[in-house]
Amino acid sequence: MLQDNIIKNFNQIKNLKNLHKNQEPFLWNMRGELEIIGEKKGEVFHYEKQENKITVWAKHATMHLLTGENFSQVGTSRNTSAGFHGDTSGDSSYNRDGTLVSGEQYFGNPTFPGPNDWWSRSVVGDSTTHIYGFFPSKMLFGTGFEWGEWDSIGDSDYYSYYINTDGWTDAEFDHSDRFSSANNYTALYDADGDSYNFTRTMNDIYSTSLTSPAVTDADFAITGAIKNGLYQSTGTIDSGRIETIGGNSFSVQNNWGIGRPSFIYAKREARFFQSGAEVALNFDSNVENKITYTVTMPEQTGTFAGDFYPYNGFVLKEAGLFTDARFRLKDTTPPNDAGSDDSTLAEFDNYNSMPHGMLFAKRYIAPITKSHDVSITARWTIYL
Repeated sequence: MLQDNIIKNFNQIKNLKNLHKNQEPFLWNMRGELEIIGEKKGEVFHYEKQENKITVWAKHATMHLLTGENFSQVGTSRNTSAGFHGDTSGDSSYNRDGTLVSGEQYFGNPTFPGPNDWWSRSVVGDSTTHIYGFFPSKMLFGTGFEWGEWDSIGDSDYYSYYINTDGWTDAEFDHSDRFSSANNYTALYDADGDSYNFTRTMNDIYSTSLTSPAVTDADFAITGAIKNGLYQSTGTIDSGRIETIGGNSFSVQNNWGIGRPSFIYAKREARFFQSGAEVALNFDSNVENKITYTVTMPEQTGTFAGDFYPYNGFVLKEAGLFTDARFRLKDTTPPNDAGSDDSTLAEFDNYNSMPHGMLFAKRYIAPITKSHDVSITARWTIYL
């Protein structure tokens, strides 16, 4: 045992001496893993656990946290103002920002961020302006496939499948709803034009896991992100955006795969050390060195049988862990490329391409289909 410890310590010292002067042996060794559990009728039918890719944006966010600056003036969070989220009865049900809370239905309105809201956001001083956390707060899942226009699909197997099997037409795919300002999330950001592509998320036609392009620490988005289909209310104004198939509600084809991104927030109603905490801090040996974020996509059965939930009908192949705070340097918002503070003039693109917060970690997941009778739990653990 003593010999093993001596060798281990010697190798650690040796490795530190061999590090390049610009390499970071501490924070940049942050790592993570994501566990996915699928359940149907109380039985687990899907399980996987693999490591993820920590992004450069995570490094940026963590450095802010280490200064004690936990919140930013710019970002996007679940809107808690009156009129944004309603109850689950009749025409009073509404969800105007498309966000979800772990374990809750689409039109659910749980207490958020919970009774200990000081743990989630600042409540004194500049709390009226600094409300977007640099810490991870939510997850987003995607299919891995999105297109900006029908013609971009090209003459491919996808083109044939979408026409012959799914019954798509170019008029439906390029429907005017796709160009709604609310359809504001894409992995196909146009860095040259500094603009968003109004993309539509589609399922992959193949059942295999994604392997390319390789996930890198420079990735900024989830491809084929799940969106809310522009469905905001059970009232008559949005009734044309929903159709019932086999007793279950889905987006109509025109609205399939468009709208606001359906981020799922981990509940913060319990402290990190308390039972039931969905943001839990724990330890492997003698120091607390890992944080686990948990979100659950609930099933739509029983009281909620057939209800709309934006993930239903999609085959999930990508997952991302996000902050609410957006990326920017020197606490100023760049006006354009030329106004970026960094030497490569990339700040504006980094700010603009992540409008809903920074991508902290990402990885491909084994394909799993969310349906009304399926619940999916994701546990994302970050180690340091």
